[in-house]
Amino acid sequence: MHPDARIERRLKLRELETLLAVSQTGSMAKAAKLLSVSQPAVSKAIAELEDTLGVPLFARTAKGVEVTSYGRALIKWASAVFDDIRQGVKEIKFL
Repeated sequence: MHPDARIERRLKLRELETLLAVSQTGSMAKAAKLLSVSQPAVSKAIAELEDTLGVPLFARTAKGVEVTSYGRALIKWASAVFDDIRQGVKEIKFL
């Protein structure tokens, strides 16, 4: 089994979407509003991502959250995942 298989099985698109929303808004509360979910749901999704990866994705501050270097790396690739999905859907529509 590939060493990263456990991580690949545990990652969820919804968690990656939440990651992008938190990074975009700089706040768990604002991300929750943007996604039309509760703040605890956002916090849980980020905590699950951090647990799965074993690294902090955000530093919590009095003003909200700041993306860590780990978070920036995952954001880059999460954005690519969603770009690829959008391209796949366009290709399917074309067919």
